[in-house]
Amino acid sequence: MFGNIRSAVVGSINMDIILSADRLPEVGENVLGSAYSYAFGGKGANQATALARLGAKVKMIGKVAEDANGQSLLANLKNNNINVAGVAVNGSQTGLAAILLDGQGRNRIIVYEGANAEIVPAEAEQHIDDSLDLLLVQFETAEEVVTRCVNRAVQKNIMTVVDCGPAKPFCLEKMQGITILSPNESETKALTGIFPDDEEKILTASRILKERSLAQFVVLKLGEKGCSVFDGDNLTLLPPYPTNVTDTTAAGDCFTAAMALEFAKNGDILKACDLGNKAGAFAVSKLGAQNSMPTLEELLNM
Repeated sequence: MFGNIRSAVVGSINMDIILSADRLPEVGENVLGSAYSYAFGGKGANQATALARLGAKVKMIGKVAEDANGQSLLANLKNNNINVAGVAVNGSQTGLAAILLDGQGRNRIIVYEGANAEIVPAEAEQHIDDSLDLLLVQFETAEEVVTRCVNRAVQKNIMTVVDCGPAKPFCLEKMQGITILSPNESETKALTGIFPDDEEKILTASRILKERSLAQFVVLKLGEKGCSVFDGDNLTLLPPYPTNVTDTTAAGDCFTAAMALEFAKNGDILKACDLGNKAGAFAVSKLGAQNSMPTLEELLNM
């Protein structure tokens, strides 16, 4: 279904440590945890894995260090049939994310950038070439890395999807003509000053984001409310798929990958976002980031 789509992801590659407790501690308080584990993560690597499991051809562009975590992360990408020729291995320290999960599956995340902050923009940009149909980027790398790669893709008429995570101020005006710009609620607030918790605020924020980025579509990820799509004229709200929430860590990454592939395949943004909602629902029902990414068969059988 997506096997002929040639994609690349520019982004972070992290080792995740997942710390679970029935509830998270207040300041100065100790609580007993219920479990801890390690998992492969990083928004870039998560999205690359999601694309690959859905059947696309994927090239990863990023950086790790020559340490144990870096070696494990590279091996995992290769095991998921991801081309790692664009991953530099001369970073000072491989990125790490500490993920705190409460008993309701809600997360709080502390990210240590490490090698992800050391990607050389010119080196990353060289991997954006005419062989690609689709480029995904996020904000877990330096702003210049993101803008230069996106602009090169736009110049080459490659479909570009910008996931605006994590939440931070970002000069969207430096990259114009994105295909799809997709922040979640907190990221929308960081970029517009508006938290999109009702339809009027969703529309206002979407208009601001479209004006700033000149994106073809602005897609807001709204958590348990699903998502919204704005094309410059019309706002459409798409409801989520019901599911049992275990871990919300990679829901947005899974949504973005599925949405991007479906849009690249048929050009229908509403159908693409509906598949994204389905993928996000699958992801939150599983523990871990990349462990929760569905195959195409699993997604279609939901």
